[in-house]
Amino acid sequence: MASNEDRNSPSRDASELASQAAEAATGQNMLSDFRINDLLDTAKLLFAQATKHPAPLTQEYNVFLGELKKVVSGTSDLAPEPGDKRFADPIWKENKLYSTMLQSYLALDSSLKNYAGKAGLEAKEAGRATFLLSQVSDALAPTNFLLGNPVALKRAVETNGKSLLEGFQNFLGDVVEGRPIPSQVDGRSFKVGENLAVTPGHVVLRTEMFELLQYSPQTEQVRQRPILVIPSIINKYYAFDLAPGRSLCEYIVKRGFTLFTMVWKNPQTAHDHWGMEAYMDAMDAAIGAVHDITGVEDPSVFAVCGAGPVLVSLAGYYVASKQRKIGSLALMVSPLDTMGMAQAKGIGDFMDPEVTKLTKHIPKNDRISANEFTLLFAMLRPNDLIWNYWINNYLMGNKPPAFDVLYWNADGTGMTAQYNKEFSVFSEANPLVTPGAMTVKGTPIADIAALDFDSYVVAALTDHICVWPAVYRSAQMLGDRSQFVLSGSGHVQTIVSPPGNAKSHYFLNPSKPAAADEWFKNATKVQGTWWDHIIAWWTERSGPLVAAPSAPGNERHPPLGKAPGTYVFEKAS
Repeated sequence: MASNEDRNSPSRDASELASQAAEAATGQNMLSDFRINDLLDTAKLLFAQATKHPAPLTQEYNVFLGELKKVVSGTSDLAPEPGDKRFADPIWKENKLYSTMLQSYLALDSSLKNYAGKAGLEAKEAGRATFLLSQVSDALAPTNFLLGNPVALKRAVETNGKSLLEGFQNFLGDVVEGRPIPSQVDGRSFKVGENLAVTPGHVVLRTEMFELLQYSPQTEQVRQRPILVIPSIINKYYAFDLAPGRSLCEYIVKRGFTLFTMVWKNPQTAHDHWGMEAYMDAMDAAIGAVHDITGVEDPSVFAVCGAGPVLVSLAGYYVASKQRKIGSLALMVSPLDTMGMAQAKGIGDFMDPEVTKLTKHIPKNDRISANEFTLLFAMLRPNDLIWNYWINNYLMGNKPPAFDVLYWNADGTGMTAQYNKEFSVFSEANPLVTPGAMTVKGTPIADIAALDFDSYVVAALTDHICVWPAVYRSAQMLGDRSQFVLSGSGHVQTIVSPPGNAKSHYFLNPSKPAAADEWFKNATKVQGTWWDHIIAWWTERSGPLVAAPSAPGNERHPPLGKAPGTYVFEKAS
């Protein structure tokens, strides 16, 4: 039994890898400036620097040769980092050939990374160089090649070469499908509308940009104020409605709320004119429809990641124009101070406004494809999200694992050219930090610290894109009426956090000191899921219990079909 499990799983714990892979996807539209061309520019800069100032390269080359001599003589003490699963097999220590191969690789890895810091580049440039050379080093790991992977070689012998044939078939399948990296999921086990995104409901509005779902009540009474979920603009919404028992949407409905969610259309090239204002207008239309259907003028609104700054801008416009349209606001992993994204390890070095200014003259297609997103964010953790699957799928001949969040992650979306361009400008200007700097429809928005409703901000402790101190800053910006909650897990593990997981926990601290570290030092750890905490928060702000809706929609918004609708099935171009 154990051997079968080993043969059908990646080399690391599959559930952890699933969360890591999908975690990258959820932060995509917060980092729209990071492109493959940026890595090429960094490579050109490194080459030019090596040509002009060869001394650091020569010095590091000599260090590398010196370490190789130690490896050959058996005096090198190089060893992989503890927990590096690539070299867990005992043969890497016991076999002279493999131990020499390993230490030679570690010497190269060290020299490449050291050179990035010695090349005479400025801090951000050096960070980008380190990121690039780390990609090169990870790709050259001996475990990525058949002869350098003793586990794959053993498997090939045991199967009389069948594993290699199956691996080649897996490779051809990915080539035919045009995947930029090895497949991370066996999608045959999942189907949207059958075992994913199955919380009952109806489409009650369809526009060019989105469908609005109204979920069917599962209690006789519901809270008076409904909730509208606005998912990330460039991710499929059903991360919030995975399999039954793992669906936040299902959980909210079962606890007595009338719930709506927007389902964004997967934009094609014909939609490249959709910009931030178009998405803001779509949010306004959805809020208006919820009001019209329920009779509640100010529903609660819950926005995720990159949708957060857009919604907060709209909320500020409502207050400035004296419109009461939001009753409470919840944000998830959503930095409003966009400069906080520069704190993200590695990729944050590509969020430098000065570098962006220097590359503005370079012609580029502002549309970002789903494949480019997939590649870029897999590169944040290449050993886990690229080379792990390269080994599992191609060298070992295994199928990738069947995990719902990985299926969702592979169901890619793109970003329109206009939205990417405008969000990049927005990120550089960072207008929400300065009262009056952000304008919507020509009107300076209200100071977001003085919005006329309560807000709730949740961050993820181990999120490596929307880093939690940057999200904590959002709660500070929203003022005294904002509640900050820190989930104890990663980006996707925070979204998919049903009760019953003994590892689930979150942190609370009613104060909001200036330093995030100080907040954490004095925070209280609470066992369980933050889902229960936000349900209690919404309950206090959602009015009395009333009779549940007897039918979806109304005369002006009749049901147009059952959930999950039609837009969720559209594939990226």
